[in-house]
Amino acid sequence: MGAMLKWGAGGAAVAVLAAAAAGATYAQAQNAPAAQAPAAGAAGAVPPSGSINARPAPRKPKTLFDDPDPTLALTPGNTRPRPAPPGSKPPNPDPRNFEGVWWLQGYQYLLGPEVGVPAPLKPQYIELLKKRIREKNAGRPETDTSTACFPHGMPRLMESPYPIEIVQTPGRVTILHEVAHEVRRFYIGQKHPANLKISYLGHSVAHWEGDSLVVDTVGINAASFIDDEGSSHSDKEHIVERFTKIDGGRQLEVETTVEDPVTLEHPYSYKRYFQWRPDVRPAEYICEENNRNAPVNGVTVAK
Repeated sequence: MGAMLKWGAGGAAVAVLAAAAAGATYAQAQNAPAAQAPAAGAAGAVPPSGSINARPAPRKPKTLFDDPDPTLALTPGNTRPRPAPPGSKPPNPDPRNFEGVWWLQGYQYLLGPEVGVPAPLKPQYIELLKKRIREKNAGRPETDTSTACFPHGMPRLMESPYPIEIVQTPGRVTILHEVAHEVRRFYIGQKHPANLKISYLGHSVAHWEGDSLVVDTVGINAASFIDDEGSSHSDKEHIVERFTKIDGGRQLEVETTVEDPVTLEHPYSYKRYFQWRPDVRPAEYICEENNRNAPVNGVTVAK
């Protein structure tokens, strides 16, 4: 568990585009406390030993590869921290206890090794990404799994700007996502089954390395994307995440490594941060009812 996959042939990238989340709103975002610190927590940012206040705001390219072509404009992310309000319940002091509600600090449409830097896609998938970005900017975003009310896929789901709730039981850690009521289950001390079935979120096993929970995920189908801009992955995608409590337990650092021998030139890693939010209760999210972004002929239509 946790070992990197070897490169190999096989698999095919199946495309449906990443676009805006469908079906529900999240009221918590409207009531989140205003940021008191510099924007931070973006992909590639390395935290110091202290709090979020010491992290510099990342530079955000406005177009893919800083290309002067305006049709390659990237969707701006949100790096506003959402700390718990003063007087909130303190986090559990046990470094291995992740239970409770957490909320991603910031949100990026493009998930690469640094903010605004795409995944190291092979040339044909870079061209496909450019095509999808241009279609999005022209108001014709290609349909993705979430707009059709299917799961977001990985690692994209972990970038959703909705709160998550972590539940720990013997032999398992479960993440309950507000967005579309999606669920991830990490089976501790187990191996991936030999007859693994491909699924939208894949199969995850985990083990402890010190106070870090290392999660190994495989078996993710190719119907989704790496991120909201439309970066491709295949069913050979392999993700390793390292969950660690930092900042006195007030933040959950998630270091993610993504590899895919079909779509990527080489593996890459980035870090994201979730803030302890005991004041938040995940809300109901029904995508299938009154879906504002239901696709029409393969295009996501905003209603």
